[in-house]
Amino acid sequence: MGRFVKSFGEMGKHDSQEAGGKAANLSELTQGGFNIPAGFCVTSSSLQHHIDSAGRQPQIDALAASLDYEDYEAMETATTAIRALIDGVPIPSDLDREIREAIRALIAEPGTLVAVRSSVAVKGTTISSFPGMMDTYHYLRGEQEIVDHIRLCWASLWTARATFDRHHKGIAHDLALIAPTVQKMVHSEVAGVLFTANPISGSRDEIVIESNWGLGESVVSGKSMNDFYIIDKASLAVTTEKIARKTVMFDLDRVRGYGRTEGPVPAEKSQLATLSREQLVLLAETGLKAEALFGSPQDVEWAFEAGQLYLLQSRSIKNLQS
Repeated sequence: MGRFVKSFGEMGKHDSQEAGGKAANLSELTQGGFNIPAGFCVTSSSLQHHIDSAGRQPQIDALAASLDYEDYEAMETATTAIRALIDGVPIPSDLDREIREAIRALIAEPGTLVAVRSSVAVKGTTISSFPGMMDTYHYLRGEQEIVDHIRLCWASLWTARATFDRHHKGIAHDLALIAPTVQKMVHSEVAGVLFTANPISGSRDEIVIESNWGLGESVVSGKSMNDFYIIDKASLAVTTEKIARKTVMFDLDRVRGYGRTEGPVPAEKSQLATLSREQLVLLAETGLKAEALFGSPQDVEWAFEAGQLYLLQSRSIKNLQS
């Protein structure tokens, strides 16, 4: 697409330093023929270009050097100030032009809503994931709102939780990379996570699936009670099925027609199984194909819209017991 913006067709799993782990793997999945929501990546060099164009690096460095990791309130104050230095200035014209051209192409169809999600890496390392550390924005509409949330996504590199997490792991702040991904929204009826090895027992002979109504964010964030399934890899038979009483879900704000809401699961759906046998088999088969593509057990985020399965992320399972 350009210097700062890349389509998923232009990258692959080895491009995590440029695209962050999420976008690099989405690119690999796209080229592998998987069903991925259309979108693009604002590459990792873009944030530094944005900061340098505004002359904000010295101020960010000073605030970062002053961080007191034993004082949460002071941490929150300092990281809020850093985020304001990133979010509070216009994007430089050359970068802004590329981003807006990509957005206009993505939302050309009237009524298109998008998500802006963080894709991260650590410079000079193989680290390409910090689950739950940076921010995600759903059901955005319009060019300016999307641009604004790309800036917010950049700034979320400096949330207090992300900043403390890097410190705790011994990662220098100037090595952290973020590459926002912009994708068409999947208006999911049901969504969740899939592990192609059991992350609890360590068994590589089992597939584990958790699911809930609406967006998968409720599952990933741990805010919801979820349906839980274990599937035997060899036979694809369901060996464990636990249907939860589901109380919380995330969905489109249907009053405004855009934006995300958190609310109760409708009473008539709260104790229904979220997935059919056919959907479970399709998820298992798709997960196995993703595992084969990447050559290791995968942690996959997925969603169903109108009967179609979409993959939203795939990454290697960390700390899997053998």
